[in-house]
This record gives sequence, structure tokens and C-alpha cells, in this order.
Amino acid sequence: MDNNKAAQFESPEERLLTDRQALYLSRLANLEVKQLVGLPLAKAHELLKWRIDPALLLFRRVCGRVVKFNAATGGYEPVPNATVYVEDTDCSFLGFFPVENPFFWLFPLRCRREVLTTVTTDACGNFCVYLPYWDIDRYLRFRRERICFPEIFKPNLRDLLRPPFIRDVQVPIPPIPQPDPPPIRLASQQIDMIKTYAGEEVARRLEVLATNAEFGADIHEIEAELDRPLFSRPVPPPIPSELHRIGEKGGIGGKDKGVKAEAETPVTAFAALSSVEMLSQQVSFDRFVGPFWRCRDVFVPVWKVMLDVPDLTFRVTQDVDGDGNEETIYSEGFFDVRWNAPSNLHVTLVASGAAISVPHCRPVDGIECRDVPAIVTAGYMPLEPTHHDDALGVATRINRPRPPDGRVTTPQSFPGHAPYARTLNLHGCHRIGNATHYRLTYAYQAPGSAAFTTPVPFTGLQWWAPRLGPGAPIHVVPDANGWYPILPAGQVAHPNWLLSWPTHNFPGGLYETRLELGVASGGSITVTLTSNLRRFLVDNSRPTVLFHEIRWRPASIPLSTAWTNSNSTLLPAVCPVLTRQAGQDVHVLVRWEASAAYLRNAQLSASGCGAGDLSFVTDEDTRYRWHVNSTDNGVIRTAVLLLPGDRPPGCYHLSINAYGRQFNPSGFDHGPSADWVIDQVIDWVHQTRSISVVNS
Repeated sequence: MDNNKAAQFESPEERLLTDRQALYLSRLANLEVKQLVGLPLAKAHELLKWRIDPALLLFRRVCGRVVKFNAATGGYEPVPNATVYVEDTDCSFLGFFPVENPFFWLFPLRCRREVLTTVTTDACGNFCVYLPYWDIDRYLRFRRERICFPEIFKPNLRDLLRPPFIRDVQVPIPPIPQPDPPPIRLASQQIDMIKTYAGEEVARRLEVLATNAEFGADIHEIEAELDRPLFSRPVPPPIPSELHRIGEKGGIGGKDKGVKAEAETPVTAFAALSSVEMLSQQVSFDRFVGPFWRCRDVFVPVWKVMLDVPDLTFRVTQDVDGDGNEETIYSEGFFDVRWNAPSNLHVTLVASGAAISVPHCRPVDGIECRDVPAIVTAGYMPLEPTHHDDALGVATRINRPRPPDGRVTTPQSFPGHAPYARTLNLHGCHRIGNATHYRLTYAYQAPGSAAFTTPVPFTGLQWWAPRLGPGAPIHVVPDANGWYPILPAGQVAHPNWLLSWPTHNFPGGLYETRLELGVASGGSITVTLTSNLRRFLVDNSRPTVLFHEIRWRPASIPLSTAWTNSNSTLLPAVCPVLTRQAGQDVHVLVRWEASAAYLRNAQLSASGCGAGDLSFVTDEDTRYRWHVNSTDNGVIRTAVLLLPGDRPPGCYHLSINAYGRQFNPSGFDHGPSADWVIDQVIDWVHQTRSISVVNS
């Protein structure tokens, strides 16, 4: 489904002016409020013509996506068939700016809201609305008059990696030919920041994407990763314990709705800031907005009251329990829109865990069905002989070998040997004849075995599918024998979706799958047709890496001299310290290993402490290996590096990255557009050994 399709259902000129909008326009255009209240925007704009700046009568589109964080996969899934309420909101906040913290939080004190419009998310959770510029100008005008307000927005990963570490690519207008942007490289301290704020898995994934980036490569996946929310769930503020105790006795957040504090308590400063009106309000410390980045180079007190802040906010509802009534799955959507964006205004709304999300949102096009059942695609990749080897169960265009020497500069070759991983969405033809149900069966061959097990149906696999038209997403559930009802094609957004197969919950190996059609009669289902088999090689394992030994010795000893205990020092695996003479050049020997069930490539790299790195003195083959055929799944190498004497003492790092060649054809990358002639990383391992270098 078109990502912007939701926008086609809204006619902004028919929207009626709210009371608050009419009040603002009356002041802007010097008109009486009663002349504007309740008017459609089209008529209001006729009345406002030549009374306000004509540019303010234009519209700007704000688009967004509602998603849900899936802790099992570490990714975000779209939330379809949800109602997004776009609200005009004025709120007063109590701001909490903890000392020596990069973030701040806001506590709503009093809010007034008016719903501007509603829109339903499409199959991919997307929505769009149109707002008049005069409404947006009201938000911008307030922010321009306040220090730091233009920078209040919910942070994403890109914000964490501010220049000079990552530079945004600015597209010239008009476009002119430019060199390819250089590959993104992340310093070790940036990786550590990502681990701290976003978690180990996110850091590992972003590091792999950055490491694999090449000149001229598609950066869609990197861009999507950088734009993901920094926090997958709300991060509570570090509220001082004194305030919690006051809340228990009555006062801020307590039953008495007032501020009651002794003169010596930390809240005295807050009490001094509070107006009489604020004192009558209740502050609930479990209802917060944030965190946001603190203002840079601007002194802000720990507690600060901000009055009547206008903003466009969002509230999202969805029928999550099937009772016909929609429940709230996202609220308190303050500062979601980055008004300082030069072009597209796009928001990502992370719904609560109660939301219904789907693992797969865009329909697979081009499936032609005849009078026989068939499994036609895996994700968005066709299972044709040009892309998939049914004898071996592997994809042939992804992560191909690079003979003859496995070096990165060697052109790729056919065929590849890439197994499948993660959730595999199978599509095909099952609306045939009088069939009422379908199911998929599998026979399993374990690695090293020559025989397949007796075929059995997939059972217990259920998922949610986007619905066409009004209503909640459709819960696709099989019976005890794995039979799924064939849903009406006009009811579902994915009429050819057969199975959502979480391969990571199944043992690795080769699977023979078939599609069976059946007819329900008399309380039982009779098999009527069976498809040809499809084989899938499944592997969700990660590679293994190992530092066998790390030695060092003075660089004055020729490289051709064997490394022995008498002329080199073996560094321990725990807390290694390299003690050299000041100004002395030294060589470091690293013997390393990487292996996987299906290895794609492995690499040894080195980094320094800001004033220079270690450099390799042995050739590329000692530090890099790309598999040359399907059986090339392990590498042991010995590399030698130079640490010049002018490099300062400090911490130096050796890293091994190893990548499996399994992949997932869900289309999150540029696979479909490149006809699957791509390299994709799903499972990898990163191991680092740090060496402390000191001068004697």
C-alpha cells in the first residue's frame, strides 16, 4: 500500500475551525471571533484573503507512522487500522533539568486540547494530514520567542551522533552532480554512547551497517536506523527522593494538591517559582513527557515552570480487544513534530505494548495464480530458479562468494548460497476451487543427517494481518491441525499471505514445505490439493570469533624472524598491558579465528585513542576474508601491526567482526529494488580486545 495513501481520505478545506483557531485568527486578521467560529477552512480562507500574509493560507503536510517495539526482534513493527487524533494543545509544564544530565523532562500541569482532525493508519501504520500554515506559524512564533524551544523534540539515534561524527547530506537545489558521500564511520566513543542510551543490540546493528557501507552504496537501511527513536520506551526522570516523600504526605503529587516543604528541602526553589495558580494544580511524577535533550550552553535552573506552550499533539486509539470500541495506545504526544525540518514533516509514534502490530505490511505484487496451489515468494523475493535453489533450499543472489581469493576487491560471482533467518513470510496461491481452508506442512532434515522426518503441519503459528476497510487488524489463528480459514480477498490487505514463520523458534536445518488445500464438511477438513515442495535452509546461529594470542616485540626485530617466547611478550587475555620504552616502535602480532555455519566474511581491525591507530604491516589476506564457496566457513589468520613510537600511551583496540551469510527477504532494505543482488547482514559477532599501552 502506498505510504501516503492515508492522506487521500482527508479533505482539509472541509474541516471546521475550532474555537481556539478562530480566536487566534480573529486577532491575526482583526476580525470578530463569531465571524470565524465553525466555518469550513475553505470559507474561512476566503474571508482571510488579503487580511493576512497570503503564504499563511497554504497547507503543509504532516505525515507519520505508528509503530510498536517488538522486544523479541529488537525492531519496530507497524500498527495498522488505528485512529490518529491530531490535536491542538496548550499546556503548562513543570520542567525538571537535573544537574549533570544530558536530558530534561516535563510534567504537565494544565492542558487544553481541541481535536483538529482524525485519520486512520494504513496497512503499514502510515498516516498524513494537512495543516494550514497559519496554524503552524502559531507554534513556530511561540518557539522563536523562547530560548531553546526550537530544539525541543523527541530524540532519535541521529541526535545522539551529532556532527562531527555524522554529517547530514544536504541536497543542493537545483540538484547538481556531486561525488558519492563517504562511508559512515563511527568512532568507538560513539558506539559506547549508543550502547549506553539505546542498548547493545542497536549499537551492534548500527556498527555493522556503518562498517559495511561502501562508496555509492544504498544508505536506506542506515538512514532508517538513524531515524529510529532513541528510546524504545519511556525513560523515567531521576526524581529526588525528597519530592517523593513530600508527595506521600500531600503536596506535589499528593492528596492536598499543594506545595508543602520545609525551608531546607530542595523544593524550596520550585515553591518560589510557583504562582498561585500553579499551587492549585497537582503534579503527578508518574505522568511525564520526555526525555528531551537539554539546551546547550544555556543555564537552566533545576525546576522551571513554562506557561501555555502551544503544540500539535497526537493521540492514537485501536480496537485491541475486539469489542468494537477503540482503546488508547498512544497519548501525551508532545513535541513529536520537528517543526525545524526544512522539507517533509514526519513523526514516529511508538504505541504501547497493548497495540496490535503486524510483522509484514506491504502486499507482495505480481503473484499470478492458476488452478494449482503454490508457494510463490519468500517475503518479497520470488522463489524462481533465478533467485532460489529448491534442491539446496538457499537463495542464490544474496551474499555471494568472491573468488578466487576472498578479498573485498574481487567482483562477486554467481551462485550464492544464503540460508534464511528470522521471520519468514510465505506468499502464494490458495484461493482455488471450493477450498475453504489451507495449511502448510514440513519435513525436517537436521544438519549432517541424510533423511527427512515424517511431514507434519505447522501448528500454533498465529499473527495479525492488516484489514481492508474499517475495523481492527485480523487475527489469523489456525486450528489444532494447522488449518487456516481462507479469508475473503476483499477483506485483507495481503490476499496471498500464507504463513508468518518465526524460523528462529525452529532448529536450524533443511525444511521441505508443502501447501495443502482443504474443504470443511461435517466438522472435519478433507485435503483436496497439495502443492509442489519448496525447500528452505534455515540458520539463525551467530558466528564464533576468537583471539588465539596477542604478542608484541620491538619493531627493530625483522618481520621475517619467527615470533618466540624469547624475542616477544605474550599479552594476557585479561587486562593486557604493553610496556614499551618511550618513543619505541613496536610490532603487535594477532592470531585470530572466525567461523560460522555459513560464514560470509570476517575482518580484523584496529583503532587508537584519538591520536592515531595501529597500522597493518602484513597484507590484506591476514586481516580480511570473504568466503569463496559454500564450504568456506572458517578462517584462521595471523596479522602483524605497527604501533609507532610517536603514538601516545593509552588504550588501543583490536576487533574481530564476523558475519553470517543468512538473510531475510522481508524487504526492509533495498533488496526488491536491486532484484536481490545484494549483501545483507542478519547475524554477526563483534569482539574487542583492548590493550593498555604505557611508557616505561
